[in-house]
Amino acid sequence: MKYYQPQSVNEAIEIAYSSQGIFLAGGTDLVLQMQKRKIQPKALIDLGRIPELHEIKETKEYIEIGSMATFSEMGKSKLIAEKASSLWLACQTMGSPQIRNQATIGGNLGNCSPAADGLPPLLALGTEAVLISGEGEKQMPLADLLGQTPLLSPGTLIVGFKIPKIHLLSGFAKLGRREALAIARLSVAVALELDGSKVGNVRVALGAVGRRAFLSDSLAHVLSQREFNESWLELGISQIQGVVRAALGDRASAPYKRVAVAGVFREAVASLRRQGGLDK
Repeated sequence: MKYYQPQSVNEAIEIAYSSQGIFLAGGTDLVLQMQKRKIQPKALIDLGRIPELHEIKETKEYIEIGSMATFSEMGKSKLIAEKASSLWLACQTMGSPQIRNQATIGGNLGNCSPAADGLPPLLALGTEAVLISGEGEKQMPLADLLGQTPLLSPGTLIVGFKIPKIHLLSGFAKLGRREALAIARLSVAVALELDGSKVGNVRVALGAVGRRAFLSDSLAHVLSQREFNESWLELGISQIQGVVRAALGDRASAPYKRVAVAGVFREAVASLRRQGGLDK
């Protein structure tokens, strides 16, 4: 197996097409899959030495996060804490400190586990994914990308993510087997516009419920344009339980998750209240 360390995005794309290699981000999942011989690449293309992929920055319209930004870096970022609080919260509970130091947000998408911690917050925040391949660069809603099969065509590199700078309160909560170190058994991210006590548009994303994290259109429809009060919360709980029921069908985990999602949704809403300085 060959090993490459490109110094730029363009060099990485050229190597991918000439070597039929796969991209290496944090490697926390890929290395395990290679050890179990589930994946046996002809070449590895290590993205760690491409400076632009590590950036976390603010532009006029977006919060931009390079695909090689680690969960530790995002979790320590004041910009993420202030402008994308649901993602910041997810970073606090993702794995051990060693995993957070290594795992990247691009790798979280590339591996696309149903339990990927970073994806529900990004979905709730209306994030755009930036991709590049031999055909050029494109930007598309993350929600649309997650609806594709396959997720990425061969030789496509995840450059990063763009979170629109619109005024959204956002929160996140997850259920795991052990505090902080757990893989999410269920996660919920909520983002909403708030004008006084009136909720505008609402976006709710779930993880570890389906094949991939997803946005719920039905929850957005039911919860938007209402008063933000206890009745809104109870409506949300009843509706999200229905979403989980429909997504899981007769799977063995369905009865447990239908009950558990009530507490996870309640905690996610409580976290956005804390971030927004709202009364509970």
